[in-house]
Amino acid sequence: MNSNPLQAILGIFNKLNAKQKFMMVGGILLTGVLLVLMLFMLNEPSYSTLYSGLAPEDASKVIDHLSSQKILYKIEDNGQTIKVPKEKLYETRLSLAGKGIPSSGMIGYEIFDKANMGMSEFMQKLNYKRALEGEIGRTIAQIDGVQAARVHIVIPQRSIFKEDEKEPTASVVLKLKGNGSLSKENILSIVNLVSSSVEGLPVSKVSVIDTHGRILSSDTEDGPLAFASSKQYEIKQTVEKYLANKAQSILDNVLGIGNAMVQINADINFDQVEKTMEQYDPDSQVAISEQTVKTNNEGKSYSDSTSATNQNVVTNYEINKTIQKVVEGSGNISRLSVAAVINDIAKEVKNGEKTEVVFEPRSQEQLKKLEDLVKNAVGIDIQRNDQFSLVSIPFEVKPVDNLDLEEQATLVPQVDQYINLVLILVAIVSSILVLKSLMKKLKNEKIIIGTYSPGGGEMSMSSLAPAMNLKIDKSSATSKLAFQKRKQSLPVGDLEDEISEEALVKKNQQEKIVNYVSKNPVDAAKLINAWMHEDEI
Repeated sequence: MNSNPLQAILGIFNKLNAKQKFMMVGGILLTGVLLVLMLFMLNEPSYSTLYSGLAPEDASKVIDHLSSQKILYKIEDNGQTIKVPKEKLYETRLSLAGKGIPSSGMIGYEIFDKANMGMSEFMQKLNYKRALEGEIGRTIAQIDGVQAARVHIVIPQRSIFKEDEKEPTASVVLKLKGNGSLSKENILSIVNLVSSSVEGLPVSKVSVIDTHGRILSSDTEDGPLAFASSKQYEIKQTVEKYLANKAQSILDNVLGIGNAMVQINADINFDQVEKTMEQYDPDSQVAISEQTVKTNNEGKSYSDSTSATNQNVVTNYEINKTIQKVVEGSGNISRLSVAAVINDIAKEVKNGEKTEVVFEPRSQEQLKKLEDLVKNAVGIDIQRNDQFSLVSIPFEVKPVDNLDLEEQATLVPQVDQYINLVLILVAIVSSILVLKSLMKKLKNEKIIIGTYSPGGGEMSMSSLAPAMNLKIDKSSATSKLAFQKRKQSLPVGDLEDEISEEALVKKNQQEKIVNYVSKNPVDAAKLINAWMHEDEI
């Protein structure tokens, strides 16, 4: 018996058939690959995004810092996104912030941190303009929806003559997040921010564009007027949506979801009127003063001595007066136009062996009830000349197969992730089942360890016998006696002559070994371990 474990394994492997060898080698290789992949996946750190949308110069500074600190990192999105291990995320971000990284390529007032002696006036003005542009750009980049901003300011030289002076101008280039858009209110806020940050810069001289070349603001627009128009349009949309939702909720609860549709157009009066009214009460007269006037009339000549005295009394009266100042608020609804469409009643009608769906219009009584409900919900006023229309027509059913392309695009990555996870699980389970089946087959293999000696019917078990208290009788009498006993226990038949004496002796020894191992497993294990460490037995 060879005690070399490798040769013993090779001996067992050689006794397998071709199919078993292929399955065993494939299972071992598959299990090894899966174990390596699992080790890599478990040992790989979880990465989180440190910065995204970085400029090339900022990305270079971040990578230099990570390399100097020996921090693992990943670069994605063409160098614009850098990821680090999750446990190092906040520490690294604070460390970079202390160094002023990232600065998005914009220089702010830190340009004046280092005093440069002997700088000319032109360079001082240029540095001030650069710092002002950088600070304004950083402020604009903090607005929600803006990824990055660049500001360019033109400040003309001052002139001693007022008619020769020119106004400053500015232009802003915005990079929006996700190719989105900004509202008019946000654009107007950016324009006012730039105008207020530069001395003498009017709002009309600020231009805002995006990276796609679209003009977001124009110098011909009046800022406050444009803002007011935008707010009025938003108010109109809000009122229409609010009223339409009220009517839609009633119809959905009565007819079911998808069987009705309501659209409302609201004319809103945004005029703000201020009235002053004065009312007088003629019946309430109060004397507040009296005035007496006396006049003397003398003669017409010196010879005429006649004279007359006239006395007139003037009384002043005050009448009650009421002054009212009325300011009519804006945003009142001047007219409503409501259009409602409801679906006909679908019924199944048998046409021979086929069943068809037929739509029947709703009764006038039901339409009248629905009309009254919707009118009361939205507040229809006849004196305001509101219009209302309710029509019952069959709806066109859309095919189920027509799915939204955007939903399909969002579902595909998730499905791929699930498929990869399922494949990994299937591979692991398959490898476990293959190894289990191979071990079961190897366990059932009958492998005889030892050499057979045809001369005396012995096996080379001289070392096994003392440990198991087996008495191997080399004499032929003992062998024959054992042969006779074994032969008597076997059934009598045609196979009796074919059973040799050596086979019975061998079988008897195997039974004794099995009995000993079952009763003393610890001693048997020690004996087998000793065999494996011997060179030759």
